[in-house]
Amino acid sequence: MSQGPRSRLIGAAIELVREKGVEGTGLAELLERGCTARRSLYQHFPGGKHELIEASTLAAGRFIESGIRGAEGATVAGSVADFLDASIANATATDFRLGCPVGAAALAPADAAIVIGAAGTTFASWSAALAEHLVREGHAPDAAASLAGFVVSSYEGALLRARAARSTEPLEQAKQHLLPLLTAPDRR
Repeated sequence: MSQGPRSRLIGAAIELVREKGVEGTGLAELLERGCTARRSLYQHFPGGKHELIEASTLAAGRFIESGIRGAEGATVAGSVADFLDASIANATATDFRLGCPVGAAALAPADAAIVIGAAGTTFASWSAALAEHLVREGHAPDAAASLAGFVVSSYEGALLRARAARSTEPLEQAKQHLLPLLTAPDRR
């Protein structure tokens, strides 16, 4: 089934923001990559580029969150290891050109408050989903919430560092140090 203009624009925004960030993503390029006319942009996103990038940030976030929530049979440590391995593979396959669209949204300029807000909402939803898994694995709720937030922060920081250094080492370090934390419940 072919995608409509709204879906194509969201997909184009995710791709371009991963590569160029919010400020580097222009309307003409969004329309071209999304194979969409300008009128479709304003029909689906009356607020323009920032509204589109807000929607694309939330969509990318829901996709990742569905993976977190869908990993019911897996351990959190196993899921995080798989996610980091996929990020390492993606970084090398794309020659470190692509970052996280949610991380890029968090770095949007101050006049893009709805985009920054969407990133904050997404990071919180990822943390909540991870915390739920950690609680099911025996972690105390407060410790699980804190650890989940730390995992999200560690991943995002490692991805930024990997892209800047053009090296997978930061992602490998995150994996090395996060996995032991995720396997040992803290019952405080």
